Amino acid sequence: AISSIMSFDNFTLSAPPDTDVWKKPPSHNVYSAPTKAVPTKSLSQFRSAKITFSADWSEQYDQAGLILTFDSLSGRERRWIKTGLEYYNGTPQLSTVSCHTWADWSIAPLAAFGDTKSVTVLVEKAQDNLGLSLWVYYVNLDGTKEPLREVCWVYGDDDASGKDWNLTVGALVARPSKDAKSDLEVHFKDFDVQWQ
Repeated sequence: AISSIMSFDNFTLSAPPDTDVWKKPPSHNVYSAPTKAVPTKSLSQFRSAKITFSADWSEQYDQAGLILTFDSLSGRERRWIKTGLEYYNGTPQLSTVSCHTWADWSIAPLAAFGDTKSVTVLVEKAQDNLGLSLWVYYVNLDGTKEPLREVCWVYGDDDASGKDWNLTVGALVARPSKDAKSDLEVHFKDFDVQWQ
């Protein structure tokens, strides 16, 4: 059962040039993107997070969406998942990056899902006969969900409940380009996080 819902209605976040969340071997590790987060809770209480956003994308790797940040109670290295839109090679792409030890990235052209200025993404805890995971979805204007990615490592530690990890869920905006002349401004709405 859902015991609490945390939400923000309408807000704007801006990211200056040279901001990102990315981790790539052998040693690149940056977590400098502006975020607006709901209060941190135990991963074991997480149910879902959803957000809608829009912007004028122009620079390579401009990005916005949701970020889930996992901080260990036992001192293990921070992990994270970010999902939303990333502007790549001149095209808006639905993007999900999952970082356990290092980041991995998947993209799909937004145009394949419809021509829309605003984007809605959803991350949901899921359980099937094989176990627990987080599912990442693009949400169509009619509310139907298009699966983008299943992330299984989230519940893969010794205690699969997630009680050994704190989870911070936030809106994220980043402009990784060092040469950009201005900030990226993103308008967000309907940011809802549901907890058990």
